[in-house]
Parts: sequence; C-alpha cells; structure tokens
Amino acid sequence: MMLSVYAAFNSGFGSIAVTREEMRATQIMTQKLEAMRLLTWSQMSNAPTAFREYYNPQGAANGTGGTVYYATLSTTDLATNIPISVAYRPSLHLITVQVTWTNNFNGTAPIGHVRRMQTLTANNGLQKYIFGLNP
Repeated sequence: MMLSVYAAFNSGFGSIAVTREEMRATQIMTQKLEAMRLLTWSQMSNAPTAFREYYNPQGAANGTGGTVYYATLSTTDLATNIPISVAYRPSLHLITVQVTWTNNFNGTAPIGHVRRMQTLTANNGLQKYIFGLNP
C-alpha cells in the first residue's frame, strides 16, 4: 500500500514539474515575441537569433537556475502564410521563436521538449503607436 502511495506522489510531482517547465517555455516565447513586435522595421534585422533562458533567471548566476531553455528566433521578410493577393503582404514580417529543453523525469534517458510560436509584425505597426517612431 505504501508503495502505491509513493508511486502516486512521484507521478503527481513529476506531472507538476513538467507542467511548470512548459508554462515557463510559453512565458519565454511570449516575452520574446512581444519584444520583437515593438522593434522598428529596420531593427528587425539586428535582433538576436539565439538565446538561452533559465527556469529561474535569478538563480542563473550561482548555478541554481534550474532547467535551461535554448531558443532560436527567426524573422522572415515576407509572410508566406498570407495570400499573394493581399496588398499589405510586403509590409509584414513573420517572426518564429522555438524553445527546446530537456529533463530526466522518465528514467535515465533525457526527454526532449520543443515548443514553437509565430506572430506577424507590420511596418508602421505597434512601435509607431507606442513610441511615435517612423520606421
């Protein structure tokens, strides 16, 4: 009976840990995409293409940051998912961020996780309204 209770607790805590990791990955992707949407049209090409985030950013300096998330950020000058007939298509960038991380909750083999998000940003987009900038 005690073995069953231990197995249930172990499974529950493992599920919670995986859910926390996935939520952190979503937070990282959302943060980076929203930051990209605030860049001017000319700043898009200078954006970083790869970065690393920690589960706990404050603990990264002393080695207690937890899970490390490796991310790539890419921008495409032409939003290929918009039909060619749309007049504003040349004024859009497609931004993609992909986050990968691993954990060892199931046995000894690491389990890889990958999450990806995309958004569109426009010339004369949010940055013009928020900062009053001309692209």
